[in-house]
Amino acid sequence: MDTYETEEQQVEAIKKWWADNYKMVIVLSIIGLGSIVGVQKYKEQKIVTAQTASLEYDHIVNSIAENKDAVISQQVDTMLKKYENFPYAALSAMLEAKQMISNNKFSEAEEKYQWVIKHSQATNLQHIARIRLATLMSSQGKNEAALKVLNTKEGQFKASYLEVKGDILVALKRLDDARSAYDQALDAYAAIGANAQILRVKRNDLGNS
Repeated sequence: MDTYETEEQQVEAIKKWWADNYKMVIVLSIIGLGSIVGVQKYKEQKIVTAQTASLEYDHIVNSIAENKDAVISQQVDTMLKKYENFPYAALSAMLEAKQMISNNKFSEAEEKYQWVIKHSQATNLQHIARIRLATLMSSQGKNEAALKVLNTKEGQFKASYLEVKGDILVALKRLDDARSAYDQALDAYAAIGANAQILRVKRNDLGNS
């Protein structure tokens, strides 16, 4: 699905950007503390914490690859408690949510996406979590609630929001509204030069009103 690919690319981009730039971010965040004794030590501590969070995230990735569900749960809980302010926490929650969906633990997965929406300081990850949460809720027949999840400023994810909204409206048999959402999504994808082949198929399947 085109939307899913775009989201995955966004996640990878955020992860790579943070790995390359976290030291600079930490330094800039405490620049205003320049006159306080111990700033250098504080800066070094934050950098070490970021590096530790990165290592913990790698451990979670490995545990997921080995399907160690009990271990994953413990590792992610620790990540969310100790490293809430780092992007790795949100990334870990989203990884566990995906694993939970594979194991039909839908309510638990919803909770992880809600955590990202509420706690992540990375706007892009909040958007991705909203889109995935709405999709998950719709798959369980909770379509009206899913539409409410999408009721936010879309930013650069406008096309993805509109496509998922169209999918939900189809499930609700609101076909005129779905056509409109798909048409707007196609325009939004075209504006960013993204591939929307599958979306075009979905739109064509609805025909004209």
